[in-house]
Amino acid sequence: MIPTHRGSALLDRSVCSLARQTRTRDLHVVVAVNDSRADSYDRAVDLAPALRAAGIGCTVIRTPTGRSAALRAGDRLLPPGARLYLDEDAALSPCAVATLLAVLAPGSGIHFAAPASRLAPARSAVTRAYFRIWRDLPYVRRSPATCGAYAVSAEGRSRWKELPDLHSDDKWVRWHFAPHERLLVSAAWYEVVAPDGLPALLRARRRYQRGNRELAGLAVQPPYPDDHTRHHGIVRSLLANPAAWPAAAVFLAVHVAAWVTPGRLGRPAHGG
Repeated sequence: MIPTHRGSALLDRSVCSLARQTRTRDLHVVVAVNDSRADSYDRAVDLAPALRAAGIGCTVIRTPTGRSAALRAGDRLLPPGARLYLDEDAALSPCAVATLLAVLAPGSGIHFAAPASRLAPARSAVTRAYFRIWRDLPYVRRSPATCGAYAVSAEGRSRWKELPDLHSDDKWVRWHFAPHERLLVSAAWYEVVAPDGLPALLRARRRYQRGNRELAGLAVQPPYPDDHTRHHGIVRSLLANPAAWPAAAVFLAVHVAAWVTPGRLGRPAHGG
């Protein structure tokens, strides 16, 4: 399931990486274009033959604006089975689909899985510093902190009917699974394009904060929300390596600035 919003320039990353998978049998892809631009839809249609040539079923649809609307519409078109939710810019390693299917196999006890995340090279020194710290945070290293790709088992998908209107769908989905049912899959990876530069980082961070507020305001919470222990060890991690202190200062400055400055929201933030 690939929702795309004004992503015609990046959509080839996810689609082409799916076409190169070592496991393509019985795969079905829905690309849900949730904007009104002709180039977005046309690009998705142009890329579909690459999937079909690899033996992958592919449907391109246009949906109302909004990531949640796109995910709901696409989910309804997919056959029963495990689900992979993929951002338009998320390029998978060749074995990712096969590895995720094995991890999520019936009887494994794992129902939510994410490959290890990587970042495409960024031009901005601010972006490089920010994500140098983010990727080494304790909870990112030990848990499925999603920023572009996550998968659920067939049984796991049965735990909710439809996604509500919210920005942090990855976190909301993850909260339907106990910690022992989640897995960060180090044998597979995906690469995303990070927000490049301070303005883009601030927009992404504000959107992430908005997503957290939406989750906190839900009338019915999923059964396994993150508790306060998830962020234990962050300060110790930041202080442990003096060589990383300049990057840590950038990381903290972005977080503080996002809280205290208004601004328009951008595309969904990485780092759920």
